[in-house]
Amino acid sequence: MVYNYSPLREGFSVSSQLNELSHQLMAKGVKALSYHITPPFYSQVSKRASVYHFGYPEEIVSTYLDPAFMETDPIPDHVMAIGHAMTWQQAVADQKLNDKHQGFLDRARELGFKDGISAPLFGPNSRNSYFSMNFGRHMTVDDEAIIAPLVGIAQSCHRRICAIINQSGEDEPPLSERESQVLYWISRGKSNSDMAIILDISQATVDSYIRRLFKKLQVNDRISAVIVGLSNSLIKLM
Repeated sequence: MVYNYSPLREGFSVSSQLNELSHQLMAKGVKALSYHITPPFYSQVSKRASVYHFGYPEEIVSTYLDPAFMETDPIPDHVMAIGHAMTWQQAVADQKLNDKHQGFLDRARELGFKDGISAPLFGPNSRNSYFSMNFGRHMTVDDEAIIAPLVGIAQSCHRRICAIINQSGEDEPPLSERESQVLYWISRGKSNSDMAIILDISQATVDSYIRRLFKKLQVNDRISAVIVGLSNSLIKLM
């Protein structure tokens, strides 16, 4: 069966694209949906994830958006690792859950969750997002023909959102040329004394640049600085 759907209308913001996405999907029977915008290389349930939601009651939204609760959700990162759409029940059955994961699922059932569909959405430069749809019922194999075109609509929306984010540069911390050089050499495992020799500056100056770099990237250590640098395309592993 062939499903035709209109492309998303042109817009200038992430929220406008997601509003359009929700309108299209809900017109096709989706009861609620969510979309995680997460910097590359970060968990989809990390504190750096921005979660957009449509159609869920306020109690569910406020409960889920509590970082201590959201980070125990076992489904998003599993779906991203597997790389294809699956039901929530499938994602749970595929894993060995710990007590925190089980606590999340117990609370989700108390809030009225039954089953839904989750899918990874792929974008440029590893900017991938997690997407889920709730149909208010249990899913079966007969739903596969319905799900595929809906995930296709979400994928189209995600690519457009990636373009908006890239054009706005909203994720990119402003680094000076020297700070960028220091971050590059940190990613290559160089010590402060190594960088002082490479950059022909004093070690005290290197120390100063690193403090400024950590402050701009909002990190406290070298590994985190490299992760944020990779996430924002400030450096590349070659």
